[in-house]
Amino acid sequence: MKKFLFSFFVCILFYLPVSGQEYASRWLFTSEFSPSFPSPKDRIMENADRYSSLEWRNRIGVRTFGNMFVGVQGSIRRYSESTVLENSSSHFSERIESRLGNTMIGFGPFVNYYLELSPTFYLIASGFIGLEKGVGTLEFNMLDFNCPTCETEGTIPANYPQSLGFSSFKDVYLTYSGDFGMGYLINDAVGVQLMVNLLRYERSSFQTREYMGEPFNNPGFNMFFSDSKRGWTSISDRMIFHLGIFIALNLE
Repeated sequence: MKKFLFSFFVCILFYLPVSGQEYASRWLFTSEFSPSFPSPKDRIMENADRYSSLEWRNRIGVRTFGNMFVGVQGSIRRYSESTVLENSSSHFSERIESRLGNTMIGFGPFVNYYLELSPTFYLIASGFIGLEKGVGTLEFNMLDFNCPTCETEGTIPANYPQSLGFSSFKDVYLTYSGDFGMGYLINDAVGVQLMVNLLRYERSSFQTREYMGEPFNNPGFNMFFSDSKRGWTSISDRMIFHLGIFIALNLE
């Protein structure tokens, strides 16, 4: 997948200058990546030890007047979270890992405005509405279990890590966002841009489905999540940025 994306962008960069396109074109295409975590990290799993998120966002828009473009966007985002908790008593000790992962598909309208500072530098203001949906998995694994009493009674220790069970969950995420950034023209048809989210209003809901597996008792874990949240966030709450390219399309 990474090799395909790299080859795709290289082909675009070499093809566009030859095709004689200009940035003054009526149509504009942008493609951006972001390793930022756009939603609150404790939204589903509290006190997670590890987080990861990668988003690929693409937009196509038409010039309305001046350097303002209006269009639609589509995105795909993969995120994961995991945490490990210990539980012990006078008879045993255990370590259990909870891990979730989800792939979100998003779409929505956007508007971009490019303010020319020089022939190559632009300030960019962007507003958009994004709706993301996805069905992920929630897994529980026994990493270690120590029971001296069990061994004394002749119980054969199991091999670890060992899967305990899993469930799926549905995640819906709606945002109204405003970004600000800067673009630099590489040539008449292609430029690079960096966008930072300044303010957003977000609404989210998630709910797990039936747990499948062995029951276990660890007060630090919930096998069932169900909640909805909404509110405003800004750049002071968490840094969300996108880095990518913008391309003038030679479309009539």
